[in-house]
Amino acid sequence: MSYDFSENIQRGILYLLKTNKDFYLQIVNLVKSEYFEYPSHSKLFDTIKEHYDKYSKLPTDDFILQDVKTKLGPKENVSDYEDELSYISNVDTSTTSNTEYMLDLVEKFAKKEEMKNAIATSISLIKENRVEEVEALVKKALLVSRDVDTGQDYFTTIGSRWDRVFNKKNETKYRTVLPSLNYSLEGGLGCKELAMVVAPPGVGKSLYLVNQGVEAMKEGRKVLYVSLEMSEDKIAQRFDSITTLISQNKLKEPSCQIKVMERLKMFQEKCPGSQLVIKEFPTGQASINTIRNLLVQLKNYEEFEPDVLIVDYLELMRPTRDIQQEYHAQQRIAEELRGLAMEFNFLVWTATQTNRQGRMVKVITDAELGDSYGKIRTCDFAISLNQTEEEFDEGRMRAFVMKSRNGKPRFSVNMNINYQTLTMSEGDAEEEEEDSLEFLAAGLKKDSFNA
Repeated sequence: MSYDFSENIQRGILYLLKTNKDFYLQIVNLVKSEYFEYPSHSKLFDTIKEHYDKYSKLPTDDFILQDVKTKLGPKENVSDYEDELSYISNVDTSTTSNTEYMLDLVEKFAKKEEMKNAIATSISLIKENRVEEVEALVKKALLVSRDVDTGQDYFTTIGSRWDRVFNKKNETKYRTVLPSLNYSLEGGLGCKELAMVVAPPGVGKSLYLVNQGVEAMKEGRKVLYVSLEMSEDKIAQRFDSITTLISQNKLKEPSCQIKVMERLKMFQEKCPGSQLVIKEFPTGQASINTIRNLLVQLKNYEEFEPDVLIVDYLELMRPTRDIQQEYHAQQRIAEELRGLAMEFNFLVWTATQTNRQGRMVKVITDAELGDSYGKIRTCDFAISLNQTEEEFDEGRMRAFVMKSRNGKPRFSVNMNINYQTLTMSEGDAEEEEEDSLEFLAAGLKKDSFNA
């Protein structure tokens, strides 16, 4: 399909392509000769592009005409191109002065055409049962852009690089549940990162993820919790206990239901901006595309864009491609989760299982990862939850930092877990409980919080 722009605008595009190097470099990959309405414009564009590809310089009109002569058809005259070049060179300056508008026009057209072609091709691929190729095709169409980023020039960017280092305090940081980890991470984790919690079944992976969600909401964040194992209501009840400090066994008591609502209201007042959406999917059915579709729906219908995505948990997801070996499948899912973090500019937390040996060792390291070591290579931060029978009886456990790209790895932090309110904390249990009550009360009397 050809441009639906006026003849003058098409001439303006050619004028800028042959005279403005910055315009040329931003737009050349989004322009195709068949987009131009007139054959002469198509041939002029091809000539300009070929010249630049060969000499790394934009051609003069004389050079363009010289090169065009070699491409003339039997019924074409070079004088026609001389006239057209004259029209292009004398196009109304009001058309060519707003280069940003011209760039936007060409970019929008290119995006639309690429997506139309992707959809048309996808129909054929689906008929041929080549569904896995559709995703790559649509992704390619979505990436059409005039943004130019050629990377960092090491020697010329030293000033800006050090400025970013010294101003890291201005970066968005997401605290973990444990202060010692935050100290090691210079405040917490960042956007576009993937964090994992590792433990054997039943030790508290999902519980840690819920505590992590509450920690994010205390900072006024928006949290999306995707559950692939437990129902939305069960996950919500865990959030109820942790945010209100009301024991699980008392939540259903009629006398406590009013108290739950009061404390949730206090929590929201204390943490303005905090939001939580919980969504469950059938075990083993959801892929990254499922979550991506959910994110689009939440943005379009609820105006909800999360700061933190929590996926509970990695092994229960399905890779976007059929992969026979579990090892490769889990690594692929981890890579897709991190890609999603980068695509949507948020932090992703997930959990993963250990192998059987994980129950027998005192400290879980990467040697006890279940099925796939590849998944930890992808993540930015990983901790394991470690607990003996004695520690379980006493409501204690240990977090071991298995991996940390931006902080100190391979150290342990003592933790407490209150199995009534499901809260996890670091340090003295009574002190932590007192701190949580003070946070929740927000200046009210603590006596009213005895549940």
